[in-house]
Amino acid sequence: MQFISYLFETSPGAEFLYFYPLLGLIAFLIIASIVASVVYKKKKKHDFAYKRLFKSLSPRLLLMGLLFLLLLGVRYENIPYFSMRIWIYLSLILLAYIAYVYIKIARVQYPKEKQNVEHKVKHSSTKEENKYLPNKKKRK
Repeated sequence: MQFISYLFETSPGAEFLYFYPLLGLIAFLIIASIVASVVYKKKKKHDFAYKRLFKSLSPRLLLMGLLFLLLLGVRYENIPYFSMRIWIYLSLILLAYIAYVYIKIARVQYPKEKQNVEHKVKHSSTKEENKYLPNKKKRK
């Protein structure tokens, strides 16, 4: 019961021990978002599977960084109900879930998708594709 009251305390105080680690996490997420954006822009021209699977990685990292920055500011200013500890823990769980999803995509789906795209490129028949293109009009 004491743990629940610890999590849901409406005004936990402006002093907390994880200010600097959380600030480091925010900086890491924003820098990782910038790096992911640069890598995405370079790879999307040549790698269709990467383009399709990792399109939303950079915005999600930036959004999580801004969310933690908002929670840090709210906690520092000690705003009631918004500075409850539960919000930071729920945000950390959300960040862990996003990390799990993208690691799973990188290890499982990306190799399969890349192989599938390469297979389609190798075995595409021009005759089959030309069937759907308009023909030239014949002159009389």
